Amino acid sequence: MKKLMKWSGILGGSFLAAALGLVIYLGANRMVVIADTGNVSDLTELSSSEELPGHELSLQESGEEGAFLRIPMESAIGPENITMENRYVDRRLVMFIRGATGFFYENNRITGYVEPVEAASYTVESEGVTLYLQLSELYEYESILEKGYLQVNLYKPSERYEKVVILDAEVSDMLSGQEKEALYQIEEKCRERLEAEGIRVYSASGQGENAGLDDKLILIEQTRATIYLGLVLDKDADQERFGSYVCYNSLYFRPWLTNGDFADRIEKELVTAIEGRALGLVETEDGILSELSIPAAIVCPGYVSHETEGKLLLTDAYQERIAEGIYRGVTETFEELKG
Repeated sequence: MKKLMKWSGILGGSFLAAALGLVIYLGANRMVVIADTGNVSDLTELSSSEELPGHELSLQESGEEGAFLRIPMESAIGPENITMENRYVDRRLVMFIRGATGFFYENNRITGYVEPVEAASYTVESEGVTLYLQLSELYEYESILEKGYLQVNLYKPSERYEKVVILDAEVSDMLSGQEKEALYQIEEKCRERLEAEGIRVYSASGQGENAGLDDKLILIEQTRATIYLGLVLDKDADQERFGSYVCYNSLYFRPWLTNGDFADRIEKELVTAIEGRALGLVETEDGILSELSIPAAIVCPGYVSHETEGKLLLTDAYQERIAEGIYRGVTETFEELKG
Protein backbone atom coordinates (compact mmCIF):
# COMPACT_ATOMS: atom_id res chain seq x y z
CA MET A 1 0.00 0.00 0.00
CA LYS A 2 2.84 2.36 0.88
CA LYS A 3 4.49 1.59 -2.49
CA LEU A 4 1.21 2.32 -4.28
CA MET A 5 0.87 5.65 -2.47
CA LYS A 6 4.48 6.46 -3.28
CA TRP A 7 4.02 5.78 -7.01
CA SER A 8 0.74 7.74 -7.02
CA GLY A 9 2.53 10.70 -5.51
CA ILE A 10 5.35 10.50 -8.05
CA LEU A 11 2.95 10.20 -11.00
CA GLY A 12 0.72 12.97 -9.67
CA GLY A 13 3.70 15.27 -9.22
CA SER A 14 4.96 14.47 -12.70
CA PHE A 15 1.54 15.19 -14.21
CA LEU A 16 1.31 18.50 -12.35
CA ALA A 17 4.78 19.51 -13.49
CA ALA A 18 3.98 18.60 -17.11
CA ALA A 19 0.71 20.53 -17.00
CA LEU A 20 2.44 23.55 -15.48
CA GLY A 21 5.13 23.35 -18.14
CA LEU A 22 2.49 23.28 -20.88
CA VAL A 23 0.77 26.35 -19.43
CA ILE A 24 4.06 28.20 -19.27
CA TYR A 25 4.91 27.18 -22.84
CA LEU A 26 1.53 28.26 -24.20
CA GLY A 27 1.77 31.52 -22.28
CA ALA A 28 5.18 32.25 -23.76
CA ASN A 29 4.14 31.20 -27.26
CA ARG A 30 0.58 32.45 -27.27
CA MET A 31 -1.47 32.53 -30.47
CA VAL A 32 -4.54 34.74 -30.12
CA VAL A 33 -6.96 35.68 -32.89
CA ILE A 34 -7.82 39.38 -32.85
CA ALA A 35 -11.02 40.64 -34.47
CA ASP A 36 -11.85 44.11 -35.78
CA THR A 37 -11.99 45.39 -32.22
CA GLY A 38 -13.18 48.97 -32.43
CA ASN A 39 -12.95 52.44 -33.81
CA VAL A 40 -9.41 53.75 -33.70
CA SER A 41 -10.82 57.25 -34.17
CA ASP A 42 -12.19 57.03 -30.63
CA LEU A 43 -8.68 56.51 -29.23
CA THR A 44 -6.49 58.79 -31.29
CA GLU A 45 -6.51 61.61 -33.85
CA LEU A 46 -7.14 59.41 -36.88
CA SER A 47 -6.28 61.22 -40.08
CA SER A 48 -8.62 60.91 -43.06
CA SER A 49 -6.25 62.67 -45.45
CA GLU A 50 -4.91 60.91 -48.55
CA GLU A 51 -1.31 60.93 -47.30
CA LEU A 52 -0.41 58.83 -44.28
CA PRO A 53 0.58 60.82 -41.19
CA GLY A 54 3.69 60.41 -39.06
CA HIS A 55 6.91 58.53 -39.71
CA GLU A 56 7.52 56.03 -42.50
CA LEU A 57 7.55 52.32 -41.63
CA SER A 58 10.00 49.99 -43.37
CA LEU A 59 8.70 47.08 -45.47
CA GLN A 60 10.48 43.92 -46.55
CA GLU A 61 9.18 41.17 -48.86
CA SER A 62 9.84 37.83 -47.15
CA GLY A 63 9.28 35.56 -50.14
CA GLU A 64 7.10 33.19 -48.12
CA GLU A 65 3.95 31.79 -49.67
CA GLY A 66 0.63 33.21 -48.54
CA ALA A 67 -1.02 36.64 -48.44
CA PHE A 68 -0.04 37.78 -44.96
CA LEU A 69 1.85 40.55 -43.20
CA ARG A 70 3.95 40.19 -40.07
CA ILE A 71 3.95 43.29 -37.90
CA PRO A 72 6.53 43.28 -35.09
CA MET A 73 5.20 43.67 -31.54
CA GLU A 74 6.98 44.40 -28.29
CA SER A 75 6.97 41.48 -25.83
CA ALA A 76 4.66 43.20 -23.33
CA ILE A 77 1.88 43.75 -25.90
CA GLY A 78 -1.17 41.51 -25.46
CA PRO A 79 -4.41 41.26 -27.47
CA GLU A 80 -6.11 43.65 -25.05
CA ASN A 81 -3.60 46.34 -26.14
CA ILE A 82 -4.53 46.21 -29.83
CA THR A 83 -7.45 48.01 -31.49
CA MET A 84 -7.84 47.47 -35.24
CA GLU A 85 -9.99 49.27 -37.79
CA ASN A 86 -10.41 48.50 -41.48
CA ARG A 87 -11.34 51.72 -43.29
CA TYR A 88 -12.81 50.11 -46.39
CA VAL A 89 -13.60 53.28 -48.33
CA ASP A 90 -10.03 54.55 -47.87
CA ARG A 91 -8.52 51.06 -48.32
CA ARG A 92 -6.60 51.71 -45.13
CA LEU A 93 -5.86 49.38 -42.22
CA VAL A 94 -5.25 51.24 -38.94
CA MET A 95 -4.26 49.83 -35.58
CA PHE A 96 -3.68 51.47 -32.22
CA ILE A 97 -1.23 49.64 -29.95
CA ARG A 98 -1.60 50.80 -26.37
CA GLY A 99 1.69 50.73 -24.48
CA ALA A 100 3.87 50.52 -27.61
CA THR A 101 6.86 52.84 -28.06
CA GLY A 102 7.91 54.82 -31.10
CA PHE A 103 11.57 53.84 -31.09
CA PHE A 104 10.58 50.17 -31.47
CA TYR A 105 9.06 50.87 -34.90
CA GLU A 106 12.00 53.05 -35.80
CA ASN A 107 14.15 49.93 -35.72
CA ASN A 108 11.76 47.20 -36.93
CA ARG A 109 10.03 46.52 -40.22
CA ILE A 110 6.90 44.87 -41.57
CA THR A 111 7.60 41.67 -43.49
CA GLY A 112 5.62 39.18 -45.57
CA TYR A 113 3.45 39.83 -48.60
CA VAL A 114 4.03 43.59 -48.77
CA GLU A 115 3.19 44.03 -52.48
CA PRO A 116 -0.34 45.45 -51.84
CA VAL A 117 0.99 47.88 -49.20
CA GLU A 118 1.46 51.18 -51.01
CA ALA A 119 2.66 52.98 -47.87
CA ALA A 120 3.07 52.38 -44.15
CA SER A 121 3.62 54.81 -41.30
CA TYR A 122 3.27 55.28 -37.56
CA THR A 123 2.48 58.12 -35.17
CA VAL A 124 3.37 58.28 -31.49
CA GLU A 125 0.39 58.99 -29.22
CA SER A 126 0.26 59.76 -25.50
CA GLU A 127 -0.66 56.15 -24.65
CA GLY A 128 0.90 54.19 -27.48
CA VAL A 129 1.51 54.03 -31.22
CA THR A 130 -0.87 54.11 -34.20
CA LEU A 131 0.12 52.16 -37.33
CA TYR A 132 -1.28 53.00 -40.78
CA LEU A 133 -1.19 50.68 -43.79
CA GLN A 134 -2.37 52.08 -47.12
CA LEU A 135 -3.42 49.20 -49.39
CA SER A 136 -3.66 49.21 -53.18
CA GLU A 137 -7.11 47.59 -53.04
CA LEU A 138 -9.71 46.53 -50.53
CA TYR A 139 -8.83 43.54 -48.37
CA GLU A 140 -10.52 41.82 -45.48
CA TYR A 141 -8.20 40.45 -42.82
CA GLU A 142 -7.77 38.05 -39.93
CA SER A 143 -5.06 38.74 -37.39
CA ILE A 144 -3.23 36.40 -35.05
CA LEU A 145 -0.99 37.58 -32.22
CA GLU A 146 2.02 35.33 -31.74
CA LYS A 147 5.21 35.80 -29.79
CA GLY A 148 6.99 38.83 -31.19
CA TYR A 149 4.61 39.76 -34.01
CA LEU A 150 1.06 40.20 -35.24
CA GLN A 151 0.28 38.17 -38.36
CA VAL A 152 -2.38 39.79 -40.56
CA ASN A 153 -3.83 37.40 -43.15
CA LEU A 154 -5.29 39.24 -46.14
CA TYR A 155 -8.08 38.05 -48.42
CA LYS A 156 -10.42 39.59 -50.98
CA PRO A 157 -14.13 39.83 -50.14
CA SER A 158 -15.08 37.69 -53.14
CA GLU A 159 -13.04 34.82 -51.64
CA ARG A 160 -15.34 34.67 -48.61
CA TYR A 161 -18.73 36.20 -49.41
CA GLU A 162 -21.39 35.34 -52.00
CA LYS A 163 -23.87 38.02 -50.93
CA VAL A 164 -22.62 41.58 -50.52
CA VAL A 165 -24.67 44.73 -49.89
CA ILE A 166 -23.40 48.31 -49.92
CA LEU A 167 -25.25 50.61 -47.51
CA ASP A 168 -24.73 54.32 -48.02
CA ALA A 169 -26.07 56.77 -45.43
CA GLU A 170 -26.07 59.97 -47.49
CA VAL A 171 -26.07 62.80 -44.96
CA SER A 172 -26.59 66.39 -46.06
CA ASP A 173 -25.75 69.73 -44.48
CA MET A 174 -29.44 70.47 -44.05
CA LEU A 175 -29.68 67.79 -41.35
CA SER A 176 -28.96 68.57 -37.71
CA GLY A 177 -26.43 66.56 -35.74
CA GLN A 178 -29.19 64.50 -34.14
CA GLU A 179 -30.79 63.80 -37.52
CA LYS A 180 -27.47 62.70 -39.02
CA GLU A 181 -26.94 60.37 -36.10
CA ALA A 182 -30.43 58.90 -36.65
CA LEU A 183 -29.52 58.12 -40.27
CA TYR A 184 -26.31 56.36 -39.22
CA GLN A 185 -28.27 54.39 -36.63
CA ILE A 186 -30.73 53.22 -39.29
CA GLU A 187 -27.78 52.10 -41.42
CA GLU A 188 -26.29 50.21 -38.48
CA LYS A 189 -29.57 48.48 -37.65
CA CYS A 190 -29.94 47.39 -41.29
CA ARG A 191 -26.37 46.06 -41.24
CA GLU A 192 -26.98 44.03 -38.07
CA ARG A 193 -30.07 42.36 -39.51
CA LEU A 194 -28.49 41.54 -42.86
CA GLU A 195 -25.23 40.21 -41.43
CA ALA A 196 -27.21 37.99 -39.05
CA GLU A 197 -28.44 36.29 -42.25
CA GLY A 198 -24.92 35.79 -43.63
CA ILE A 199 -25.02 38.82 -45.95
CA ARG A 200 -21.81 40.88 -45.85
CA VAL A 201 -22.48 44.60 -45.56
CA TYR A 202 -20.06 47.44 -46.33
CA SER A 203 -20.71 51.06 -45.50
CA ALA A 204 -20.00 53.64 -48.20
CA SER A 205 -20.46 56.50 -45.76
CA GLY A 206 -16.77 56.55 -44.86
CA GLN A 207 -17.21 56.09 -41.10
CA GLY A 208 -19.19 59.29 -40.70
CA GLU A 209 -17.63 61.19 -43.59
CA ASN A 210 -19.17 61.66 -47.02
CA ALA A 211 -17.05 59.66 -49.45
CA GLY A 212 -16.71 60.84 -53.03
CA LEU A 213 -18.45 59.17 -55.97
CA ASP A 214 -15.21 57.62 -57.25
CA ASP A 215 -14.42 56.07 -53.86
CA LYS A 216 -17.92 54.61 -53.63
CA LEU A 217 -17.68 53.11 -57.11
CA ILE A 218 -14.30 51.55 -56.25
CA LEU A 219 -15.81 50.09 -53.07
CA ILE A 220 -18.69 48.58 -55.05
CA GLU A 221 -16.34 47.18 -57.68
CA GLN A 222 -13.74 45.70 -55.33
CA THR A 223 -16.30 44.07 -53.04
CA ARG A 224 -18.20 42.76 -56.09
CA ALA A 225 -21.36 44.00 -54.44
CA THR A 226 -24.69 42.41 -55.35
CA ILE A 227 -26.94 45.27 -54.18
CA TYR A 228 -26.48 48.99 -53.48
CA LEU A 229 -28.86 50.81 -51.16
CA GLY A 230 -28.59 54.50 -50.31
CA LEU A 231 -30.32 55.90 -47.22
CA VAL A 232 -31.51 59.51 -46.86
CA LEU A 233 -33.72 61.61 -44.61
CA ASP A 234 -35.55 64.44 -46.32
CA LYS A 235 -36.65 67.96 -45.39
CA ASP A 236 -39.25 70.06 -47.17
CA ALA A 237 -40.37 73.69 -46.99
CA ASP A 238 -43.89 72.28 -46.77
CA GLN A 239 -43.87 71.02 -43.20
CA GLU A 240 -47.09 69.08 -43.82
CA ARG A 241 -45.32 66.75 -46.27
CA PHE A 242 -44.60 63.27 -44.93
CA GLY A 243 -44.17 59.68 -46.10
CA SER A 244 -41.52 57.47 -47.71
CA TYR A 245 -40.26 57.17 -51.27
CA VAL A 246 -37.60 55.23 -53.18
CA CYS A 247 -35.41 56.54 -56.03
CA TYR A 248 -34.17 54.27 -58.83
CA ASN A 249 -32.61 54.32 -62.27
CA SER A 250 -34.08 52.18 -65.05
CA LEU A 251 -30.69 51.29 -66.63
CA TYR A 252 -30.32 48.03 -64.71
CA PHE A 253 -32.49 45.34 -66.25
CA ARG A 254 -32.96 41.60 -66.04
CA PRO A 255 -35.99 39.85 -67.56
CA TRP A 256 -37.17 38.81 -64.08
CA LEU A 257 -35.91 41.80 -62.08
CA THR A 258 -35.54 45.46 -63.01
CA ASN A 259 -34.46 48.32 -60.79
CA GLY A 260 -38.06 49.43 -60.79
CA ASP A 261 -39.08 46.02 -59.39
CA PHE A 262 -36.34 46.25 -56.76
CA ALA A 263 -37.32 49.77 -55.70
CA ASP A 264 -41.00 48.81 -55.57
CA ARG A 265 -40.26 45.82 -53.32
CA ILE A 266 -38.20 47.97 -50.93
CA GLU A 267 -40.98 50.59 -50.80
CA LYS A 268 -43.72 48.04 -50.10
CA GLU A 269 -41.80 46.25 -47.35
CA LEU A 270 -40.76 49.53 -45.74
CA VAL A 271 -44.27 50.99 -45.70
CA THR A 272 -45.68 47.72 -44.33
CA ALA A 273 -43.09 47.61 -41.52
CA ILE A 274 -43.59 51.22 -40.39
CA GLU A 275 -47.31 51.34 -41.23
CA GLY A 276 -46.55 54.53 -43.09
CA ARG A 277 -47.57 56.50 -46.14
CA ALA A 278 -46.11 55.55 -49.52
CA LEU A 279 -45.20 58.44 -51.79
CA GLY A 280 -44.14 56.03 -54.52
CA LEU A 281 -41.11 55.60 -56.74
CA VAL A 282 -38.97 58.38 -58.20
CA GLU A 283 -36.98 57.67 -61.36
CA THR A 284 -33.71 59.58 -61.60
CA GLU A 285 -30.92 59.82 -64.18
CA ASP A 286 -28.41 61.58 -61.92
CA GLY A 287 -25.91 60.57 -59.25
CA ILE A 288 -24.51 57.19 -58.33
CA LEU A 289 -27.60 55.24 -59.48
CA SER A 290 -26.80 56.12 -63.10
CA GLU A 291 -23.33 54.53 -62.71
CA LEU A 292 -24.37 51.10 -61.43
CA SER A 293 -25.20 47.85 -63.20
CA ILE A 294 -26.53 46.05 -60.10
CA PRO A 295 -29.89 46.37 -58.31
CA ALA A 296 -29.67 49.82 -56.74
CA ALA A 297 -31.99 52.28 -55.05
CA ILE A 298 -32.00 55.18 -52.59
CA VAL A 299 -34.54 54.94 -49.78
CA CYS A 300 -36.09 57.86 -47.92
CA PRO A 301 -38.11 56.54 -44.94
CA GLY A 302 -39.53 59.97 -44.07
CA TYR A 303 -39.30 63.73 -43.59
CA VAL A 304 -37.61 65.14 -40.51
CA SER A 305 -39.34 68.47 -41.27
CA HIS A 306 -42.76 66.98 -40.44
CA GLU A 307 -43.62 67.45 -36.77
CA THR A 308 -44.84 63.91 -36.06
CA GLU A 309 -42.78 61.90 -38.55
CA GLY A 310 -39.66 63.89 -37.70
CA LYS A 311 -39.91 62.88 -34.04
CA LEU A 312 -40.57 59.25 -34.92
CA LEU A 313 -37.48 59.07 -37.15
CA LEU A 314 -35.31 59.95 -34.15
CA THR A 315 -36.64 57.12 -31.98
CA ASP A 316 -34.96 53.74 -31.64
CA ALA A 317 -38.20 51.76 -32.01
CA TYR A 318 -39.15 53.44 -35.30
CA GLN A 319 -35.62 53.00 -36.65
CA GLU A 320 -35.87 49.29 -35.86
CA ARG A 321 -39.07 49.06 -37.91
CA ILE A 322 -37.44 50.91 -40.82
CA ALA A 323 -34.50 48.48 -40.70
CA GLU A 324 -36.86 45.51 -40.60
CA GLY A 325 -38.68 46.67 -43.75
CA ILE A 326 -35.44 47.27 -45.64
CA TYR A 327 -34.09 43.91 -44.47
CA ARG A 328 -37.16 42.10 -45.81
CA GLY A 329 -36.93 43.87 -49.16
CA VAL A 330 -33.24 43.02 -49.57
CA THR A 331 -33.52 39.36 -48.53
CA GLU A 332 -36.49 38.84 -50.85
CA THR A 333 -34.46 40.38 -53.68
CA PHE A 334 -31.62 37.91 -53.04
CA GLU A 335 -34.13 35.06 -53.31
CA GLU A 336 -35.29 36.39 -56.66
CA LEU A 337 -31.73 36.86 -57.93
CA LYS A 338 -31.21 33.12 -57.54
CA GLY A 339 -33.50 32.66 -60.53
